[in-house]
Amino acid sequence: MILKTIRTSQIRSLFFPAVLLLTALWLSFLLPWKAYLFPEALNPLLPIDFTPDEQTFYQIAPERLYYTGCDALSKGQVSGHYYYSMTRERCQLYLLPRQKEDPAPILEHVTLKGVLREQQELLYQVTDSMAKELAWSQRRILELTCPYILDTVSESCLLNRILFLLLPSCILVSCAGFLRLLFYIIFPRLHPRLRRIRRETRNPYILIDLEDELSGGRTGCMQSLYLTEHYLINLADANFLFQPLEQICWIYTHKYFPGPFRRFRRGRLYFTWWNRSGRHFDIPLPPESDGDALIDEIGARCPDILLRYSPQNKLEAEKILKKRILYV
Repeated sequence: MILKTIRTSQIRSLFFPAVLLLTALWLSFLLPWKAYLFPEALNPLLPIDFTPDEQTFYQIAPERLYYTGCDALSKGQVSGHYYYSMTRERCQLYLLPRQKEDPAPILEHVTLKGVLREQQELLYQVTDSMAKELAWSQRRILELTCPYILDTVSESCLLNRILFLLLPSCILVSCAGFLRLLFYIIFPRLHPRLRRIRRETRNPYILIDLEDELSGGRTGCMQSLYLTEHYLINLADANFLFQPLEQICWIYTHKYFPGPFRRFRRGRLYFTWWNRSGRHFDIPLPPESDGDALIDEIGARCPDILLRYSPQNKLEAEKILKKRILYV
């Protein structure tokens, strides 16, 4: 029964890593991995008749870049700086990421990767600023300037960079989580909870003992709580709880009102027990559950256990817990 609970819990937990893995794989197929990882190398002197593909990443390595004096704005803030490279034959514009300090007037030996976009209105604005700076005519600069600007900071470039970094991590994490859950479905006896129980109780056969009690000695049951001859066991999920009856100090049910506006919310019912080492456990139950019947049955079996919540029982429990009778 415990192994079945572990398997069922792990199967339910498979949903999230499976969805995450499928989503990451689907997005991976949509992204231009080859274009981003292996961009097409171009000469800074682009030919006049060159027509780029906006879905392709290009790599250009100009020897020297000059600041145009123009910046790109996004939501009222500077998002990048416009630079240019110029020879006697051609002029090429570049949009580079925003620098922490003032943009450097000259950049040397840089390798840039981005997409080539045609932006005529922006081209006129930048070349007008360049004409004033160089004391040239804007018409002459336009004749030399390639109509396509190498954009390295656009939203699509940034989104692709983020996805290229996150997707491999998501695939690895979700795949590892999926395989881990699948492993414990096939081999539930190796689940960390069972290994921890064997180590804490120093009993390698504790699972057999619990299964025997659940199969042959159950005297009470409420939701996921089972009362056996020697144990109180909760099988809500793979991290199941079990407590020897002789170590229970105080047991009761109570309602908890989570979140704000507690007086207007319906409380949640909890089944709570304290053991003699000072630890307490809260098990959520449906509101219609009859916790009193299970408490009465436990009280009939173990008269030393304090039953239900009351100020007097709270004081008695505090006296018992001060003795710190540890269970090993």
